[in-house]
Amino acid sequence: MIRLKTLTRALCLALGLAAASGASSAASLSTSGGTSASLVGASGTFNPDWFGDASLYASTFDLSTMLQGASLLLDQTATVTYTLVGFEAAFNNAFVAGTERLDNRSGATPELGSSFSFSNVSAAPLDFGFLSSGLGALFGNGSLSTGVLLAKDGQSALLLFNDSYGDRDFDDMVVRISISPVPEPEMLAMLLAGLGVVMVRARRRRV
Repeated sequence: MIRLKTLTRALCLALGLAAASGASSAASLSTSGGTSASLVGASGTFNPDWFGDASLYASTFDLSTMLQGASLLLDQTATVTYTLVGFEAAFNNAFVAGTERLDNRSGATPELGSSFSFSNVSAAPLDFGFLSSGLGALFGNGSLSTGVLLAKDGQSALLLFNDSYGDRDFDDMVVRISISPVPEPEMLAMLLAGLGVVMVRARRRRV
């Protein structure tokens, strides 16, 4: 029997090589167009009912660098997750992407923290939109009623919605988008090949 220690070392080596080969090709988010705007001192008060620790978002996203009306783009295939992280509006606004939907609340119960994911999303402007009061016209990616705050590492962003009622502080619905890499066939092949080589050598040593 091939020693467990040998296999463990082989697995770690193969995983390290695969991770190194994929590190330089990680997917990232970017923006196109839009008008620079600051949420600091905006009409009304940017203060959604954050899910979890608000300081996490404050340290990751700069509220002075919102892009109003910008399109959010994915540069290569990735898994994309949308999470409802905050809302200030009394209206039940909604966020939609594909066949999935996030609502501010279910009846009187806030739906903060609810999320959905899509795997193998292709590189392109992302397909999503907001519904003011949960119905009517869709305010899609790049709408002037939406804002984007992009994290410095390009791995996440806040999508901000200003609904059709009242103030202009873009906190009526806040959705966080995050991306994670899709394992590439080349990485998996490298892992299997590495394990195969080590197993062959281990067997030869036994002979």
